[in-house]
Amino acid sequence: MVFKIFVSRVKTLLWAGLIGISTVSPAFAEAGSEDGVTLRFSGATGGILRFPNTNQDKDSGNSFAEAWIKSDIELYQSNDTRFKAFVLANYVRDSKPFAYNNTQKSGVGLSLSTRVGKHLELTFSARYDWFRELETTTEREGMRYAIDYYYYRYWPDEEGKSLWGMEKRANVFKSYGTLEYKGSLIKGDDNVVLTVGGEYSTDYAFDDSKWLFVPFVDMHFSWDVDQNNYNNKIIPAVGAKLRRPVEKGEIFVGVKLEADYRWVDGTLDTGPMVFAGWYKGF
Repeated sequence: MVFKIFVSRVKTLLWAGLIGISTVSPAFAEAGSEDGVTLRFSGATGGILRFPNTNQDKDSGNSFAEAWIKSDIELYQSNDTRFKAFVLANYVRDSKPFAYNNTQKSGVGLSLSTRVGKHLELTFSARYDWFRELETTTEREGMRYAIDYYYYRYWPDEEGKSLWGMEKRANVFKSYGTLEYKGSLIKGDDNVVLTVGGEYSTDYAFDDSKWLFVPFVDMHFSWDVDQNNYNNKIIPAVGAKLRRPVEKGEIFVGVKLEADYRWVDGTLDTGPMVFAGWYKGF
């Protein structure tokens, strides 16, 4: 009980910090030495819309939407290693009333991140989550632990290549993954879930436009200890999107053709998917 009261108070204080970020002066946000106590505020928001949600038969005809926001307070920095407190919120909706795809989640936690070389970042985190199903009265809460990685490479084009009159700007590779415990907040569920994704793309610029034409190939993989069908899959895809870079982020819309293989049930479903989304740091 004492721990829950403590977590609740920390959550309230950090939400106050999240609301107050827009009023923090840039000078204060950048204050602090390169090493030692920093007290820097930062964060990001993002979201995705897609139709259909997957190419599995049960998802035929339904659309999916997800939005999230996360705010950090960097407490300490030493070279490329940072210690932060954070608060997050996540909102998921499905056009069909699946309980697992209509949810609301908030959390508060601590993270330790470090860079490995120039392109890889590792993050270790522990957070306390509050979870609610929007189509039922189900509410859960509890601790979750995760190890995340993010890898990003950008190769600018120096040869002046073009495609259909569009100037080639760069090749881009990004990959991300999470190893999380617990897989859910159901009491007694000790599931471990691994998710990994990657995308290789090429940026082509339109004349007199801020939008880029981006053909790509990508892959999504997940696995869990409990062998749930929805968590054991590999989905390669090929597609194209329009992407507009913005300060500390991007907006995008596209279409892709994917092959969705679930090895627990032994199913393989292929088909197109349209999607749109955004990412914006602050």
